[in-house]
Amino acid sequence: MKKKLIVLAASMVLISVVTGLASVIRPESPEGKGILLSVLNIMNAVIAIAAMKLTDMKLDLDIKNKKQYLIGFCIAYDLTIAVAVLPALCGFSLVGGHREFSKLALIFYFFFYMFIVGPAEELIFRVYLQDTLVSAVKKHKWIGVVLAAMIFGAWHMINGSVIQALFTFGIGMVFGMCRYRIKSCKFIGLAMAHGLYDFLIVLVTMFIVQN
Repeated sequence: MKKKLIVLAASMVLISVVTGLASVIRPESPEGKGILLSVLNIMNAVIAIAAMKLTDMKLDLDIKNKKQYLIGFCIAYDLTIAVAVLPALCGFSLVGGHREFSKLALIFYFFFYMFIVGPAEELIFRVYLQDTLVSAVKKHKWIGVVLAAMIFGAWHMINGSVIQALFTFGIGMVFGMCRYRIKSCKFIGLAMAHGLYDFLIVLVTMFIVQN
């Protein structure tokens, strides 16, 4: 376990450094920014995979498990309704201001969130970080879930704000508890939930949140 925690600490430092590059390298065009963020997310995922291999951890894909897809959809749908749709219908937004509709932006966001952000962040923070912390805690293993969510929130402060960190801590708790409590909630289901939730937020800010 000592080796796992040392590798975990080192890998999280590397992931934080890579993430911080987004604040240093600032492409002028939206396309350049999108490419940069995609590359950085992939780099972070590679770091997590390498760390998992060093500590003999396996990725629980379980592709044939149909339940995890339904679970992922339900998590994304319920979260979107609770934190985005209902507040917007009440006249305020918890997920940012109005975005102008753009077909190209919509296509980009779909692929970016569903195939890069969702899988990368869930691999890092739920599959690798949370599972390692949960296994390290002898009693009250849910503490590992809380710690992982706290680190997930703090990680968003690198390129975000304190408010964003607190918000993502809450989101991380939802994803984390689903993985911890629901047997069929595997990596792919969580990646789908995360990516779909992020994409649905884009739709809400385009079509429901007002100027």
